[in-house]
Amino acid sequence: MGAAAFARLRRPCVEARRSFSGDGRYAGRSPDVASRSIRATKRQAREENAMKELIKQYLDNGISRRQLMTGLRALGMSSIAVKSVAQSLAPLAQAAPPAMRSVKGTGGALFVQQLKAAGVQHVFFNPSTGDYPIFDALVDEPAISLIKGIHEGAVVAMADGYARVSGKPGVVIVANIGLPNAMTQMVNSWKDQIPLLVAVASVEQEALGRDLFQEPEHSEVMTQPITKWYWAAKTTGSIAETVRRGMKFASTSPCGPVFLALPTDTLREEATAAIWEQSKFDVPMRIRPDKDDIAKAARMLLDAKNPLMSVGDEATWCRAGRELIELAELLGLPVAGQMGSLGFWSRPFPTRHPLFIGPQLRDMRYPGKPDVLINLGNKYGERPAPGTTLISIRLDPMSLARGAPVDLGIVADIRLATADLIAAVRAMATQARLKEIAEERIARTRAYTDEMRAFRHAIARENAERTPASLERIGLELEAGLDPDTCYVCDVDSGKTMDPLLSFGGNDKQYIGTGPNVLGWGMAAAFGAKLARPDLPVVSVVGDGSFCFSGPQPLWTQARYEAPVLNMVLNNQSYNNERNRIWHYGGRQFQTGRDMTCYIGNPDINYAQAAQAFGVEGEVVKEPAGLKGAIARGKRAVAEGRPYLLDVHTYRDGIGAASTWHPPYSVAQARSRRV
Repeated sequence: MGAAAFARLRRPCVEARRSFSGDGRYAGRSPDVASRSIRATKRQAREENAMKELIKQYLDNGISRRQLMTGLRALGMSSIAVKSVAQSLAPLAQAAPPAMRSVKGTGGALFVQQLKAAGVQHVFFNPSTGDYPIFDALVDEPAISLIKGIHEGAVVAMADGYARVSGKPGVVIVANIGLPNAMTQMVNSWKDQIPLLVAVASVEQEALGRDLFQEPEHSEVMTQPITKWYWAAKTTGSIAETVRRGMKFASTSPCGPVFLALPTDTLREEATAAIWEQSKFDVPMRIRPDKDDIAKAARMLLDAKNPLMSVGDEATWCRAGRELIELAELLGLPVAGQMGSLGFWSRPFPTRHPLFIGPQLRDMRYPGKPDVLINLGNKYGERPAPGTTLISIRLDPMSLARGAPVDLGIVADIRLATADLIAAVRAMATQARLKEIAEERIARTRAYTDEMRAFRHAIARENAERTPASLERIGLELEAGLDPDTCYVCDVDSGKTMDPLLSFGGNDKQYIGTGPNVLGWGMAAAFGAKLARPDLPVVSVVGDGSFCFSGPQPLWTQARYEAPVLNMVLNNQSYNNERNRIWHYGGRQFQTGRDMTCYIGNPDINYAQAAQAFGVEGEVVKEPAGLKGAIARGKRAVAEGRPYLLDVHTYRDGIGAASTWHPPYSVAQARSRRV
């Protein structure tokens, strides 16, 4: 507001003030009178400053008209003067930008208000003393709920699972000294490009470098390898802007974690800052591809003799599922999925579709060596056999052609690019020719996928009666017992054996996993998934190794917030796949039959009892015949609104699976006295 405008508004205020403070004319009076005059002048200045602040907040949409009038009366203005000021301000208030409001408060309050303006509904946290101003501000802010985890890694994994399922950034607050715990799970988010905003209350700025209590210097730099962006808010007034920028960077493709350090002094102190709706800073990233490039790609596919289509996680982010199916069926393209530690973290193409042939490998039995490979959003899809023409359409320009040459590279939204490609193909060929191309390819691919499906189920039936339960038997029971709309959260390396027996994508189950396979993620991520979509059935499948990495801490959060998640622990008392890979090299462990590293029995862990200690009911399943009933009981508990855990004893297979030997050592026997 300009000086002239304020002067016009000030007149009724000054007149009202004279009714209780005098006219201020004390020249030539006694010292006592002069002293009173000085005090009155200072009081008048304070009142004017307070009035300016109230008016500014009102014009910036920070307070309502009623709050303005109440504040002016508290400054001593008469009702007539208050009404006059409010009427004078009305036209100006109506002209204020609706997307911005001015807020005065602590740094914690500014942090919360900017999160609210970004549409944040949940904050995942583990508390520390320094971030108390944030939690103080949340006492009177019911729009944002606090979700507590009792380990920093679990907190990040919860936010990660929430972001994967909701499509919104997950917001995390953890202790400064607990950041290294959180960073382990941030690796999953970084590698899979999941949007997170991770904040800590760092030490006061004047204390930096003094090696004080719990002071890791420059914690923001520590996160550099696994974040898109990191920053420290140097002033209280900059906190809101820092949050806005962090949310923008996290949610702009390619997405990823960002890190904010908020010094405790900036959180405590007060300032006035502009709070903007986050939408004003969001940049649409639905990039349409170049028409000439799409025409080239369409011609390559039409002329190909043995094409292959590869799909990946970027297709999931772009919601391109229907377009992928249409393109594959239009040209009869065999479809391969993204190959990673667990296959891929999403399943954008229906695995029961007759054109889906499984994970993409460099040397594939079917369809053999493709002459043209089109990669749609697959991070690992740019590794074709030598001599294959590669078309790669990616959302992430930094990842496109990063490790291998491409013949035609296109940066675009996967959904838009696929739709444009479909249109270009239809424009280049008659319906009769397209039908001729597709029918022959679909028939060949269907014959292969039917054969492979029958082969997998034959092996599964052969192993179904093993005791303890085989992974194949568990996969068959889950496929039969789970609802088709289940969100299946997988954190087990053995999933590659079990998952092909389950149906994902399209109208079937939704698959959520991780690419880098940093264990300890699954049960916490399942909670985040359930929080994002309460009406979806959510099942968490973890290995016993993964359970031990996270501990039962995520179960405490499931119990506290009444999250109906069905948890399954595959308990084979071993880091089974790790041992298989180690023994594959044929070293001394293989030669002697001594497992130096991977057996985790003795003592045997009862995961159902561990769950009960953290408030989650559970049971042990020792026989394969008990699986069906146990899954049904778990589903009943979930339907009643309670989390449940199944500790499923699982057959240990592979090289050296029968060995329970481990290096013996006894601390008790090493004592020289009985203490």
